[in-house]
Formats: sequence, structure tokens, C-alpha cells
Amino acid sequence: MHWWICYFALLDIVAETAPSPLFQWPLGDKSGLLEVLSQGPSMQKPGNHCFHFGDNAVNIPYQAIRIESPTTPHLSVLLNEQNSFRDLAISMYIKSSGKPKGTLLQYNSDSAEKIRVVFDPLEGFAVISFRDEYDIPAGIVVADGIAVPDTWTHVIFQRAYKTGRITVYVNGERVVDEDDEFQDEVSLPATGQLFLGNTDPPNSEGDQQFEGFISCLQIFTHTLNTKDVKATQKFCLPEQWNLGYQVNFVRENEKSRIRCETVNPDSVSKYEIITMSHLVNEKNWRDLKDHFRWEQSGKSDGYFRLTENKRAPLPGTLTIGNVKVVDLKTCARLCIRVGGCMAFAFTTSGSDVNKCLLFDVIPAPLIMQSNVKFFVKKRDTY
Repeated sequence: MHWWICYFALLDIVAETAPSPLFQWPLGDKSGLLEVLSQGPSMQKPGNHCFHFGDNAVNIPYQAIRIESPTTPHLSVLLNEQNSFRDLAISMYIKSSGKPKGTLLQYNSDSAEKIRVVFDPLEGFAVISFRDEYDIPAGIVVADGIAVPDTWTHVIFQRAYKTGRITVYVNGERVVDEDDEFQDEVSLPATGQLFLGNTDPPNSEGDQQFEGFISCLQIFTHTLNTKDVKATQKFCLPEQWNLGYQVNFVRENEKSRIRCETVNPDSVSKYEIITMSHLVNEKNWRDLKDHFRWEQSGKSDGYFRLTENKRAPLPGTLTIGNVKVVDLKTCARLCIRVGGCMAFAFTTSGSDVNKCLLFDVIPAPLIMQSNVKFFVKKRDTY
């Protein structure tokens, strides 16, 4: 038995009653950017799925993603929960490269900041702030020791709905427990974008780049006590995960520290031809979206106009999707669900293979091409 399994076995009794995370992103070389408990929304990063990995905290058996420019300057995820957050706790392991600086985490909703953890560039302490759904301050505290140069720390910061009390734990010890007399019973919006490692947009307030490692990011809709803090770390172990597919990484070359994600062949065949069941079943849709690394539009309906039969964009026009589908209806539904899709081309061939090409701009000019129908979203459904 591995020693780290023994370590977490000691926590089994309390873990049975400890609250489980709503979402968890291990952010390591066994999961990539996937959410691993409920197959929720995946993290996104600029560019490709290549990462610089490094050794994780002593009790975590996988390597962690390094946040750095230009390889991975930041990560982000779109949250879209029905009910506002009341009690809210965020947990993560972090390791700063040198003195901590920049923005560790920022959560925005409707283009307004709701949560932020930012380091003082001179002293290295963290300022943690909350704002409510109406952009009114809902709490602010200063915490020291959240990040120690070149050392792993486990951090939890949380806000209680009933009391407005903000609590911060570092390596299992409570270092902040304050009620700063802001309004109590304040909800936080559950629809927004969470940024790690920088602000949105990046460096919007000067240099806000955090450099270091982040691992096992968790979001709880419960506040945690001291026993919970230790017990919930068990969810970081791969044995607790529910991965949609196997993630593998290979080195760019023998000398490179960068590894890039490769797709398991079994998952390729699963999405060889997209059907309506991929789109209407939410679990299947999350798997499909993550596989092709599409953003989600958040829309369930839309309207298109047919430009002209037998006309299509020029060959080589950049697409955001080029897949096989069972029929025209599936192609249209796919364009509705994929974030940024403005138009699509549906093609057929003598072998009954239907291709669906998705575009995030309206291409021009169009050229003659047989067996093609080209549709553009109506302006009022963007």
C-alpha cells in the first residue's frame, strides 16, 4: 500500500461526514484541466494544452501545473449554477515561485469583480475581498502566510452567509477569523468566470501575474470547521475522482520540461460521429465539449437563415469545429451550444458522411460547392 493512501486512511472516519466539494480541479498530470467529481465545467487556458509540471505537495501523488508566462499565464472556468452562493469556501494548494505577487484568484460576474485574492508586491501578504450581487462590499481581510516562497501551503478561505464572518486556514490552522461588520446574509452570484493566476483581462491593473503552482482547487457551498479542513483533503486523491476519460501527457522532446495532452484512442471513437444524444444529455454534452475543448454558449435555442444552397466558405477558412454529424438538425444544435459559433456549413457526400463546420465569424466570400448548405445565426439570437 502506498504511504499516501495510509496517510489519508487516518482521515476516513471524519471524511465520512465532511462536506464534499461542489467542484474540484486537481490541475495535475493525471487530470489536466478536467473537473473530476461531477464532471462539471473544465478549466480553460490560452493556446494549447501543454503545461510545465512540477512536484506537488508531499501528500498528493501527481504533479501540479505551473502558472507562468507564456506557457500557462492563467487558467479560467465558467460557472453557471442556478442558485446563488450563500456559504462559500475555496480550497487550494499553492506554491509561489519566490516572493508571492500578483493576483492568485479573481471571480467576476457581469463584468464586475466579486471575489479576489491578491498579494501585496512588497510584503507578500494577501488581501481577500468579497462583493455581493449588487457590487456592494461584503467583506475584506488581510492574511499572512498564505503563500511562502518556494514552499507548498494548503489554503482555505471562506465566508459564512448568516454572519458574514470570513475565515482563512493555512495548513489546517485558522489564521483569520473576522467579522468586519459588513452586511450579513449576503449572497454571491453563482454565474461568472473564475480566473487563476491573473486578472480578467490579464494585467488590467499593472503586472498581476502570479507565478508558481496551483493544485487541487475546490469549491464548497458549506463553511468548513477545523476537522473538515483536514478531512476534505482526501478528495484530492485520484481514488475519489470520476474522470470522463483518461488524460495522458507526453514531452515535446527529450530535453523539454513541457508536456502536452494526448487523447486516448478510446475517446476518439466515442465522438467519431456526433448525434443528438451527445447534445441533449448534459453528461454527454460535458464530455463532448471537454473532448473538443469548446466553450459553452449557455444557450439552448437559436435561429438561423440559409444563405444559399451549394455555396460555402473558401477551403482552409478557419473553423472552431470540423466534425461528422448524423444530420442537419444535429449540426444546427451544435452551433447553438458551442460558445462563439456564428455560422455553420453542412455538407453531405455519396458515402452518407455528413460534415459540420462551425465558424466564429461569418466568412466571406462564398464559393460554389455542391452538396453544401451554409447557415448564419440571426442577429437577434447572438
